[in-house]
Amino acid sequence: MSLEVARPEGERKQVTAVFFDLVGFSEVASTADAEDLQNWLEDYYRMSRGIVEANGGEVTEYLGDGIVAVFGLSRADELAALRAVDAAMRVVETIREAATGAFDLALRAGVATGEVAVRAGAKREAWPRITGMVTTLAQRVQEKAAPNTVMISESTKRLLRGRFELVSRPDQTLKGFAEPQTLYRPRDTLRNGTVSQCELVGRDRERAALKDAEKPVLIIGQAGIGKTALVGHMAERAAAATILHAEGINGGSSFHPFKDWISRHLGDLTPGLADIQRGFGELAEQDHLGLALIMGLPEGQVLLGKLSSLALKARIEAALWRAIRSTQSGGLLVFEDLHWFDIASFGVIQHILHSPDLALSGMQIILTSREDPKLGQHLAEGSTEILPLDPLSESDAHQMLAMLSGGRIDGAAKARLVDRAGGVPLFLEQLYKRAGPDFGTSETVPETLMDLLAARIDDTGAAKPVLQRASAIGRTFGLDMLTALMPDGEDPSVALEQGVEAGVLVRRSASEFAFAHALLAQAAYHSVLRSTRQTLHARIVEVLQKRFPGRLARDIAVLARHQMKAHQIGAAIRSYLEASKAALLQGAFADAEAHARAAIALCDKAEGTADASVDLAIACHTTLGSILMQVQGFTAEPVRQAFDAVHELARSSPSNSTESAAALFGSFSHAITAGDKRRADGLCDLLGDLADRLPMDRDGVEVALAALATRNCGCFYQGDFRTQFTQIAEIRKLYRIEDHAAMITRYGMDIFAAAQMFEAPARALTGEVDKVPDLVAETDAHQAALNIPVMLPYAKIWGAVPLFYAGHQRAALDRLRHGMALADEQGAVFWQITGQTWNFIMDPAQSLTKAGLARFKANLELQRAIGANVGTPYFAACYAERLAEADRLTEAYQVSSIAVKEARESGLHCWYAEILRIHAQICRRDNHPGEAETALKLAIETSKRQGATLWTLRALLDLAYVTDPNEVDLPDILRAFPPGADVPEMQRARLLLAP
Repeated sequence: MSLEVARPEGERKQVTAVFFDLVGFSEVASTADAEDLQNWLEDYYRMSRGIVEANGGEVTEYLGDGIVAVFGLSRADELAALRAVDAAMRVVETIREAATGAFDLALRAGVATGEVAVRAGAKREAWPRITGMVTTLAQRVQEKAAPNTVMISESTKRLLRGRFELVSRPDQTLKGFAEPQTLYRPRDTLRNGTVSQCELVGRDRERAALKDAEKPVLIIGQAGIGKTALVGHMAERAAAATILHAEGINGGSSFHPFKDWISRHLGDLTPGLADIQRGFGELAEQDHLGLALIMGLPEGQVLLGKLSSLALKARIEAALWRAIRSTQSGGLLVFEDLHWFDIASFGVIQHILHSPDLALSGMQIILTSREDPKLGQHLAEGSTEILPLDPLSESDAHQMLAMLSGGRIDGAAKARLVDRAGGVPLFLEQLYKRAGPDFGTSETVPETLMDLLAARIDDTGAAKPVLQRASAIGRTFGLDMLTALMPDGEDPSVALEQGVEAGVLVRRSASEFAFAHALLAQAAYHSVLRSTRQTLHARIVEVLQKRFPGRLARDIAVLARHQMKAHQIGAAIRSYLEASKAALLQGAFADAEAHARAAIALCDKAEGTADASVDLAIACHTTLGSILMQVQGFTAEPVRQAFDAVHELARSSPSNSTESAAALFGSFSHAITAGDKRRADGLCDLLGDLADRLPMDRDGVEVALAALATRNCGCFYQGDFRTQFTQIAEIRKLYRIEDHAAMITRYGMDIFAAAQMFEAPARALTGEVDKVPDLVAETDAHQAALNIPVMLPYAKIWGAVPLFYAGHQRAALDRLRHGMALADEQGAVFWQITGQTWNFIMDPAQSLTKAGLARFKANLELQRAIGANVGTPYFAACYAERLAEADRLTEAYQVSSIAVKEARESGLHCWYAEILRIHAQICRRDNHPGEAETALKLAIETSKRQGATLWTLRALLDLAYVTDPNEVDLPDILRAFPPGADVPEMQRARLLLAP
């Protein structure tokens, strides 16, 4: 059902209220003649109303002896607070002078400023025109005033710009308000303010600094201070200029300024790949694909299967830099309004600032921003020169005003406007545009720019409701979207032209407009009632989904923001998660994290059942953990916190649904890779319980496969190979590639691959080495059927391990190095590190030298740094074995002792028997015979209990070297291998047994 967006019946405004009250009125009224009292009150009302209206206010209520007046109600007024305080003081003084005889009454007044909801055209007898606490606050402030005085609130005081002398009254307790407040008593009428002193005329110093800068310059200044004007001046004089800017209302989507620049450069809001290829003809095809990916084109998605996230991020950043250089040689490159830039775009800027060919490009770079924490977080210290932009000096402001007016303002009027602008160019410009030819003495500038801009929007008259709707879309908006928001098929074109004529809007093309300043868009949006905003955003959501699916494919975060503002919380969470996934695939890690955190922040507000909310929260924390894991490593504290949250949420939920299955699977994968058996077991059990509760329909089978895969993986790492084989057998019965390959999009891993790749090494360890070649071939065939390039490093590197254990060392090394090359090509850091570690283990020649051992150690430290702890005890034991071979026995003993302890405590005993065997060997060489005997005995017991025939054979061979070989049951263990098996360990055993 379509959501009809009717003309707003009200709006939000900042107003200043005055509450007048006669002191002692009840006592006087009890003795006064009724007719005389009525006449006096009518005079009081008439006189008070006259003063209020003369100052631009409105009397909204008569309350017997009290009067409520409001300033800035019918239209926004930057002078509202000043006018209200002046009117209050005049009314109080007039009543004091008029108090005589029987009606010797004193008046007191309270003044407060705040935000209210305004009902346009409401009849007083039906509904109040305004709703809000500001009139109540004014009443409470009035109660603290002495007779014949005025008291004002802190909120009003902030808007007076020093035009009254004030006496503070701190720590005032007001009825109905929890916190004590500081109130103020104005003692004098309006007085002249002071003018800020500045040293600059015509920005000469700044222009000189920009001209002489030896590196990029960051211009810092407040809103409206003239950053854009200064940059525009420099751009006009540059041989060539490229300006990339962002906006606050619609900001946040990854690479937004660069996508906007690409669209402008190509002259098409929705360019295709062919447009990109024509418009950036000098670039290579890979760069075209990178640009296509961030523009949301399907052709660019081919990179997702070829590159890891980090490599993809680097590819996109480099492609954007090359695209800019291809359109311009030398000249000026400007990044405007960094405070609105998304984090991925900061990554591009950092790439450019640190690019070795920046100097060769011949470009000067200027960046502008308000003061913002983002600058310290996302711009490297020292990468730019900082140029603060101060308010204009008085003489500079005079020059600017003369330019705006063409010299048509006399000296006195010019001085008044310059005084009111406070050195802020935008203030001065807006004051001049609003004042026009009438430069009356009553005009002044507000403390905040928002009040002034709200007045500009009010001045558009009948166009204002259209501008309010437009502001819900964003600072920049299309005519098609705005038309869809209009009631009864109204055409907004006339209103838009009025907005352009008033200087509130600028036309960007025949079909696109923008607010002239981001703050104008914010002021228009803020004036809309919350309920109306919600309806507008709901309508925008509907229109986006039905009419503009292409836009959503390129930037799903836009939909998330509108859903959130429409209070469609569950939908917004899902959209933020989609946006996070999209940003992650583009290598925009920080934006992916920001979207995930935005989703988490909404979880407590999600509608629906408690179970559904838990499912969403689980998905959110899993997404966050997966992102942080790629950036900070498996065991970083924020990663652990995210996955701990998943575990706790799942444990606390009475019944998780199928929606949480993928999140539990992802959390298990993190836990097992990090070596956290306790959490991995807990998540495995939760997933198993969920699978047991579900019927074996489509969803139930998928959850059952996921549960079996986690159990299969957990059993392998725990050394429970027999149970593992039962799990893989069940998976083989259930899995169908045509039905279940699509699970990879939800689970991040093909379920069969996740299980089958653990079968081959388990078969090798249990002595079934004859099955290994066929299982590895099955892995390759399955990967070919899936055709997902990013999984190949995993398949190649991990598939080399069972070949190595089964004695096919040459084939294992070839496969391993092929996988390492793929990992390098894709920038898959985890598999680069893991592949290099296995290379040291499979090829002893890699660590024969001191330098080789140092590289082995460094690689092991990298494994620990990223937190992939599931294999580090085994890797450390292998490193210790190499140290012993190099006669560094003391160091080897220390390393292997730690490896034994870590493996024992982890409970992940896949390699425990082998670790014990290596440690026993080192103990024997380093003269720890008792410890060696104990460790070797435990190694044999552990391997036999696990059915790890290969580990048993290795341990028995070591035992045979220190005892009589005939007393070791080598013949029995050899018979445990299949006929024809010929691993190196078997050859050594036969030599020992030979007569």
